[in-house]
Amino acid sequence: MKFIYSKIFFIFAGVLLVVVIALTLQVKGWLQPIEYVLLQAPQPVIKVVNWVVRPIVTTTKTLTSLKNLAIENNNLRQEVDELRQGQVELDQLKAQNEILKDELGFVSRTPNSLVPCTVLSVDAQGLTDVLNLSCGSESGIEAGQAVVAQGYVIAKIVHVGNLTSSAVLLTNAQQSIDAKVSRNNTEGVVKGSFGSGLIFDLVTQSADVQTGDLIITAGIDPKIPRDLLIGELGQQLTGQNDLFKRLTVVSPIKPYTVDHVFVVKP
Repeated sequence: MKFIYSKIFFIFAGVLLVVVIALTLQVKGWLQPIEYVLLQAPQPVIKVVNWVVRPIVTTTKTLTSLKNLAIENNNLRQEVDELRQGQVELDQLKAQNEILKDELGFVSRTPNSLVPCTVLSVDAQGLTDVLNLSCGSESGIEAGQAVVAQGYVIAKIVHVGNLTSSAVLLTNAQQSIDAKVSRNNTEGVVKGSFGSGLIFDLVTQSADVQTGDLIITAGIDPKIPRDLLIGELGQQLTGQNDLFKRLTVVSPIKPYTVDHVFVVKP
């Protein structure tokens, strides 16, 4: 009997009564308006929260995306730089390979004795047109011998030491070499011309010479063998009233960029 009048009993009875009343109201459908109000009540709060939070979330995502894009852009830039550097190295190797092919082709074709030399230095300003080479008298080098790069005569030896030598480019205005047209042996002289490269000079007006004709050494100079390639004829520089014809000579070799040459021994 004491339990009936205890506090626990009243709490239990009250809860049970509330449950019975709630079940009764639920069965009769009287709780639906209350449920609707309770469900809809948070909507304004949710909208306000969304209105405040959404820009923050969007900004955060944007900043994160920009950071990721910056990282990706930096990585791509590094990859592009690496690819460019690789392309440069590949181009250089390709160019060197072509040069080596030309050199090997010339070596295999020529009957002359060749001395390979490294270009130690070049007159970068183009004032003296001098190449300093890594070969000298101990290798059989003598003044007056021809210097060849990729099969083309580009210079003549002017000074010889024991281990080194110096050569002056044919483009120098003080240089000349006996030459002829390969097609018909028309003789002339190839000279250096300041600002004009090479000139095929002292050619008779009646001579049959044409643009594109190959110019080779004539072999008159005992220190320079015949039939070494110099270049090909370009445009004519003189008129019909001149005593001799003068034509430009075009060589594909850029002498200031060569690293290796051959000195041709007669």
